[in-house]
Amino acid sequence: MVAGMYLLASAGLVEPLPQLLQRALLGAVPGPVFGFLIDRLQHLGKVIEEAGLVVAIVAGFAGLGAGYGLASARIGPVRSALAWALGGWLLLGLVVLPLSGAGLLGLAGGPSAAVGWALLFFLYGATLAAARAPCELNVADAGRRRLLGVLPLVVGMAGLGFLAWRFWPAWYESVAAPPEAGLGYVTPEVTPPNRFFVVSQSFTDPVISRQQWKLAVAGLVQSPQGFDYDHLLSMPQLTEYVTIECVSNLVGGRLLSTAAFTGVPLRALVAAAEPQAGARFVLFRARDGYSEFLPLDEVMGRPDILVAHKLGGEPLTAKHGFPARVVVPGRYGMKGPKWLDEIRLAASPAGGFWEAEGWDREAIVRTTARFDTPVTGAVFRLGGVELAGVAFAGTRGISGVEFTTNPGQNWSPGRILPSLSPATWVRWRAAWVPPRPGSYSLQVRARDGHGDLQIAALVGSFPSGSTGYHTVDVQVIA
Repeated sequence: MVAGMYLLASAGLVEPLPQLLQRALLGAVPGPVFGFLIDRLQHLGKVIEEAGLVVAIVAGFAGLGAGYGLASARIGPVRSALAWALGGWLLLGLVVLPLSGAGLLGLAGGPSAAVGWALLFFLYGATLAAARAPCELNVADAGRRRLLGVLPLVVGMAGLGFLAWRFWPAWYESVAAPPEAGLGYVTPEVTPPNRFFVVSQSFTDPVISRQQWKLAVAGLVQSPQGFDYDHLLSMPQLTEYVTIECVSNLVGGRLLSTAAFTGVPLRALVAAAEPQAGARFVLFRARDGYSEFLPLDEVMGRPDILVAHKLGGEPLTAKHGFPARVVVPGRYGMKGPKWLDEIRLAASPAGGFWEAEGWDREAIVRTTARFDTPVTGAVFRLGGVELAGVAFAGTRGISGVEFTTNPGQNWSPGRILPSLSPATWVRWRAAWVPPRPGSYSLQVRARDGHGDLQIAALVGSFPSGSTGYHTVDVQVIA
């Protein structure tokens, strides 16, 4: 059944139950608890969540199957299989799917979703009957009885193989080899597109047809608009270098990347729709169900907020939000939805996927600095040691980077390399000569463009982004 959900999902008929239940599960977990878990699990968190839901759903259907085994002894395999399949379909369609946001019978996903779920439960009933029939029907040949009895097991094992083929490579890559893990010790000035970090709230990213996509601008507007992909490309374009950081990036973490984004200023699309006098907020809705918002005054006052369609000079890939995504310099990545479908003007804020879980609605990037080299556990011979890393403070810029080898006593300045734009990180360098062999604890901190020092207290990412000085422990030998 679970394998069947994903097969039908690949055909565009249904959204798998683990994906649907994930949204309800996230909504039920208190924000501080979720922040605690994501800080410690990072990419592994989504893998554990999806695998856990798959196992739970398999267990649920196993329970239904056990109940069917008892019922079939009373009313026969075929009638009980039909009753069990119909009952399971009604339970899903009238209770589970509405609670998950998929609507009655799954109709929020369109008529095809309702048909898909009905088809899946019809096959479920047929499989139940096939599993029980050899025991109940008068099949004279013992070998034939055994063949019929083992057939559902073969189908189930094939489904298990499909799930392993479907999930394991992606699960392994997301944990053991995420994009940001392949950059080496010293960060390049511009992140290669294939190494730009990837974080999304769904298990499966949308795949959207260029020909069928249209970006709607509606709500409190005088002239609702619809921009298809070619129309978006025909408008005046802006290319800007921007660093994007995930709000769940930990101190010293690598969930931040820099690239050139090309697109249309968001305020141009909003202006074309002619906002009404009562409009105060710009709401975003993405194809994967994600939602966000920004104040209208900020949108109209900032030409650097983009509806971007290119990353590094090439069209966005599916995992980076094709056909279009929002880029908001100076805010954490949560404020810039990918797979953008609708821009809606409203009198009050609405949506805000992570804000609903208790995360900071402003999501202003906090000042941070990190070591790229050395790393904790490094061993050096007595002599010069190169220190290098990046520092970032959103659109405030960086005015200084300092490091210490005896935390709390004295700090030495690092050398800042020029940034690509006011919205990107800076790379910094320093030379350190250890005075003697021994163990050293190195720390780094930054000052933003206003001269304000980054926060020293070490706290997790919830609700406004992590703070603290990045620390690495090294050993110097003679």
